[in-house]
Amino acid sequence: MREDKMLRSRLFLKTTTRIGIAAIFSMLLLSQFVLADVRVEGWKEVEYKYIISNIKDYPEYLFLTSSAIWGWEYASIINSTGEFGGGYKLDSFIVNSIKRSNLEQERLISQKDSGDLQTFNCTNYCQDNSNIVSSNLSLPKATSMKEDQGVDGIEVYLKIDDTNDQSLNLSKVKMLYYYQNGTIAEVSPELP
Repeated sequence: MREDKMLRSRLFLKTTTRIGIAAIFSMLLLSQFVLADVRVEGWKEVEYKYIISNIKDYPEYLFLTSSAIWGWEYASIINSTGEFGGGYKLDSFIVNSIKRSNLEQERLISQKDSGDLQTFNCTNYCQDNSNIVSSNLSLPKATSMKEDQGVDGIEVYLKIDDTNDQSLNLSKVKMLYYYQNGTIAEVSPELP
């Protein structure tokens, strides 16, 4: 009887210990996601504005962005100036291209929501479309910087090195930091 009681006591102790460890581990994991959107005092979010400087050299292609988190649910067409940006701060852009001759424009346009001219859900048309190729870069939508650095915005200039039916190669050419005092500084394009 006494051995049975001791055995149940040990089993109870092991079970509660495992439950406690699992609860602590779960709280630690969940806290990372909750804190990701919490503003930290002394820091601010600075959005990247991307510019594909030589997009006009590729008139036979349509360039689109997709989301690293949501895929084609939040796609957008990159305009003729090559500029794009905005979106959820923890997400990243993936630049994609499709040859205009392979584009089913009616199907693509039918995906657009008339209420939002910037983004649209392109999942049905784009997801498994073998004519759409993705770039070699993942481009963050924003970064956190110390407020006392005085940075208001960041422009990242990209260059299309090559695109064809199988690949899209982009490179970062330069980055410009725009400061609150009106100063503009060029920094290494290899920063975040």
